[in-house]
Amino acid sequence: MNAPNPSPLGAERRQRVLDATRELMAEHGFRVSMDAVAQRAGCSKQTLYAQFGSKQALMQALMHEHLELTTSQLESFDGRLREPLLRFGLEHIERISEPGAVASLRLLSAEAPQYPDEARSLWQEGAERLVSRVSDWLRQAMDAGLLRHDQPHAAAELLLGMLVGLDADRQRFSLSQRDPAARRAWVEFATDTFLKAFAPTSRMAAC
Repeated sequence: MNAPNPSPLGAERRQRVLDATRELMAEHGFRVSMDAVAQRAGCSKQTLYAQFGSKQALMQALMHEHLELTTSQLESFDGRLREPLLRFGLEHIERISEPGAVASLRLLSAEAPQYPDEARSLWQEGAERLVSRVSDWLRQAMDAGLLRHDQPHAAAELLLGMLVGLDADRQRFSLSQRDPAARRAWVEFATDTFLKAFAPTSRMAAC
């Protein structure tokens, strides 16, 4: 059974909590505390535990929000390929390039050996779910005959790697990232290259 929709006040408070968690993770990584989240969000720690249950569940909720926003262009397959993938790619790159996301990635990567369970949970709720969702969308395109039917999960991971390129490495080394125009050009290039690589066999033979 689906959980009931939160009241407007509840939804607003939940968003304050998620925003506070996002900010604190950029500042403290896995060391963020429920006390700090409650203080920044303007609520009690008891409220946090009542709504989320644990710090790990709170972090997972944040990952779910990020995933829903990032993959909104891939909610359903409508027979189009390039435009939804372009919009998804731009959204994905823009979100992981935000200063807070970059700061969080640096801290979480450095602290992962100290917090293996938390790191594994975030990876499963974030990266693995992202690959799975993109894979499901690509599988529908393959079933429709618009892409070559060949390992949709591997294709999803390949697409994500092509979209990100070396941006993650640039971020880790505090190098300048692509400006918006260059970012769009890269996403278009990566998307078009992916579509050519997975073009249906009949279409490739006709080229």
